[in-house]
Amino acid sequence: MQSLIVISLVFAISAILLLFLLATLVRRQLAKRADQVRTDKAAKRLGEKAALPPVAPVLPARRTRVISAAPLAEAEAYLSPRLGTLAAARGENAVQPLPEAILAAGQQAIVLRRHFPPHLAQGSRSFYGGVPQVPGPFAWPHDRDSGKPLHFILQLDLAEVPEAAGLALLPTSGALLFFLDLQWGNGQIGAVVWTGSDSAADWAEVDPPADLAVAYGDEGAYTWPWALAAEHGIAHLPRWPFKPLLIALPDEASAREGAELEDEDEAQKPRAWCNTEATARALLAAQTGGASDGALPEQYGPHDFTGADGDEFTAPWAGFPQDWLAIQTCAAALVREADRALRFPRRSLYPDLDDAARTAHLASVKEEAQAWFDHALANPALDAIKPPVRAAFWEWFAGHKPLTQLIAPGAVEAAIETTLHAAPHEAANIPPEVVARLAYRHALAQRTAQGGIHAPTPNRLLAPYSDVQGDQQERAVTHLLLLELSTDEAIGHRFGEGVYQFWITPEDLAERRFDKAVLTTTAY
Repeated sequence: MQSLIVISLVFAISAILLLFLLATLVRRQLAKRADQVRTDKAAKRLGEKAALPPVAPVLPARRTRVISAAPLAEAEAYLSPRLGTLAAARGENAVQPLPEAILAAGQQAIVLRRHFPPHLAQGSRSFYGGVPQVPGPFAWPHDRDSGKPLHFILQLDLAEVPEAAGLALLPTSGALLFFLDLQWGNGQIGAVVWTGSDSAADWAEVDPPADLAVAYGDEGAYTWPWALAAEHGIAHLPRWPFKPLLIALPDEASAREGAELEDEDEAQKPRAWCNTEATARALLAAQTGGASDGALPEQYGPHDFTGADGDEFTAPWAGFPQDWLAIQTCAAALVREADRALRFPRRSLYPDLDDAARTAHLASVKEEAQAWFDHALANPALDAIKPPVRAAFWEWFAGHKPLTQLIAPGAVEAAIETTLHAAPHEAANIPPEVVARLAYRHALAQRTAQGGIHAPTPNRLLAPYSDVQGDQQERAVTHLLLLELSTDEAIGHRFGEGVYQFWITPEDLAERRFDKAVLTTTAY
């Protein structure tokens, strides 16, 4: 019995030793194969494989007692020329200096400061939305595959761009026009057009194609504040003039504020946009021009509609609503809010009513709001409202305070904003203090109540790009950011959680080959 136990132990120990030896051999073979694969890949990638010596066994990096000093010395002598060849190849393919134009664009940005209110700059030839205003003949761009006309996004009067901002590449005359396909799901269809004249006498508005689709298609019902269905949308975006301004970006604004570069190659990488304090200060200076400290009036809130007695629901000024579109906007907001309350019941609304009575009341409010909406839709949108109609509407609107106090700030802002860009003749009649409450929606930057600076990422040209998902880093080595756009509901840019980026190489920009521009879209 004892002999059997001893034999079993010897057998077990032998098996363990055998497994250990096998594992060691397998590990060495895997290490040799991994080293060989890495070496071959590096040689192939660097274009040096043909010049390398024949493949020989590669020793594992860790020395073991199994290998004597002599074979190691012999192997290292054999491998040295090979490793030297790879090192030389890596040196030849080190990070190459970026083109001067891309480096220069990393230190600046052409930002677009909106005129506010817009009717004070109706003569501007740089603007978002509306229809293009160009010198001479113009061919409206279409999607190459579907043949559909694209939507006009913005126009930049190149004569207004500071000369230094163009990097000696951007044309200095005519206008640069940008187009997108604003049908959901067609995010990477766009066009850039350059018109090459600055003759003021020749500039004229372009009629959009008759088959230009409603912007955002079926999603228009959820896009425009005055819409309840897709057919209530518009084909072109709100027109809002702007002035292009050049800002200089400190190093930390485009790299890492307060941090040193990790190595010399870091300075040769294209720089991405960073929302740092230095960037915010530059944007605030561009916004104010030194005329003020950048503090803006507070935006509208529920308290702005509460009367002195704490109960009355008052209009923002005596002339509101100012046109039929304002009534349509407020009625549409109330239809949506009543529908939301019906689908997601809340006892905090009308707490004195039981569930059945609350449901019946909300259905009645929705029906009345729909009737006001339909009536407004049947009238010319921007026609002024007569005092009796204005009084009747506000009396009805204020009579549903539990709901209207939730929607009034946003609905009133949207109604005023629409008049500002669409009806300059009527916009001049809105009290300046009322208009000023919307300035925050159009500012590059502003001072906060706490003394800081609020500066969202701006639309910009020839500037660092937003590195949203890291998927444009390779392109940024060879291309300039011609334009970056992000969602801005104040001007009808509803692009989702991401950015549109137009790219162009310095060579194509210098040669005016704007048809070579590339559009990319990236979501956060």
